[in-house]
Amino acid sequence: MTPGGWKSLALTLVVAAVIAAGAGFVGAKLGQGRAPQRPFAISGSVRQSVDTMLARNFHLSPDQQRRIQAIDEQFTRKHNLIWADIRTSNAELAGAVANDMTLNQQAKNAIMEIQESVGRLHTESILYVLEVRKVLTPEQRNEFDEHVIMALMRDPA
Repeated sequence: MTPGGWKSLALTLVVAAVIAAGAGFVGAKLGQGRAPQRPFAISGSVRQSVDTMLARNFHLSPDQQRRIQAIDEQFTRKHNLIWADIRTSNAELAGAVANDMTLNQQAKNAIMEIQESVGRLHTESILYVLEVRKVLTPEQRNEFDEHVIMALMRDPA
């Protein structure tokens, strides 16, 4: 490999590492792997937060538990697919930036894909919460709604 080729390879690896670290930071901020610190927090792992809140504050029947488990599994599958899309877009972004170290059209397209995927994550999270809500009794829904509204109103930082 030529000296210029090594430089290009090293630069590509550095850029990819920086972008991967940034993606890891963003993932951590979005709550991946973080235990909930409140009874319910939209900004954290939604499924884990809902499960924790239900376990702490609600007495669910076996039928409710079974139905919520099915909703959890479906949400987890969708969530994992969206995160796979985000990781793919991050890799595309790394490659696009590494090619010429500019915010070229390929990089912009990858950023747009990431933004779209994050929007899908938020949408799926809200749909998940609404699906779980349907399983609850009217009395349970009132308390659940209070937790959800308070979580949505909190500063996400």
